[in-house]
Amino acid sequence: MQADPRFGSQGSVFWAYVRAVTEALGSSRPRSGVITAFTLADMHRAMAKLGRPTDALGPALAPSNLAVLLEEYFQYRADILNHQVRDDLMVTSEAADLFNQVVRDTGAEYLGSLVKDDKVFAIDYLVRESTVRVPMNKQSGAMRQPAYLTGIVNLIVAHALDGRPCDYDPRALPVIDFEGTLYAAMSRRMDGSMPSTVNPLAMWEIKEYYYTTSFGSKISDAVYITALDGYERAEVESVTGVPIDHIIIVDAYDSWWTKGKSYSCRLVDLVNMGKVGHAIFGRETVRELPALAAEWAARWDAQISR
Repeated sequence: MQADPRFGSQGSVFWAYVRAVTEALGSSRPRSGVITAFTLADMHRAMAKLGRPTDALGPALAPSNLAVLLEEYFQYRADILNHQVRDDLMVTSEAADLFNQVVRDTGAEYLGSLVKDDKVFAIDYLVRESTVRVPMNKQSGAMRQPAYLTGIVNLIVAHALDGRPCDYDPRALPVIDFEGTLYAAMSRRMDGSMPSTVNPLAMWEIKEYYYTTSFGSKISDAVYITALDGYERAEVESVTGVPIDHIIIVDAYDSWWTKGKSYSCRLVDLVNMGKVGHAIFGRETVRELPALAAEWAARWDAQISR
């Protein structure tokens, strides 16, 4: 999912209303099971609840341009979440099936399991000419399985890059050079970076919560740190003029839909605010990531040919 051009250029006032209205009224009405497309009446109700003026929204019979655009955005957000994201989010068994399908579709060859302290901690595959490591999750017993979403991402990217460099498990902060010197070092390590953490063309974060039984700060932190990454990346791009494709990839129906609709809303907001280039939900990975990785490959080829 990418930003809708109608909303990408909106400033802080627009997004303040988006956040405030959503916070005041909740992302969905109780027991509805779907994201709400807020109307002007809803917005007035939210402002009254917050004790804020409604002048900028206008009256019911003469809504302001801001109010009209907000209604369009709330409708757009509800449509994409209710009719795409909800269907793309997977439960554990579906993620396992999709992972196995991606193994087959990419022609990934099993190279062996890596063991430490009598426990498998990763599985290596050969994809074209690249060795790709798929980590195991942090569960125990029968629930200890490959980290399905991470595996799907790594295998798809490796297949599309066809031997070009990529760091599938960065152990360093992304750093960016500009005019012959180190310009920026970002605050957090990513889950993947192409071609590496030094002057990345693309970087991504993966949040999969298939076996999570509780719902607390983890998913909230995932959204917050994505926003932080986005602010840092935007500053770097504004100075250097070099684009960095920044992606958040998430899955688990229970976490991001049953319990976490509001956080899925916030990811859609971050994309349209320009704080993250793409938000990819569950099954969407196999539809969108191959083309994105092919773009990175083309940019890499153009870069090294200069």
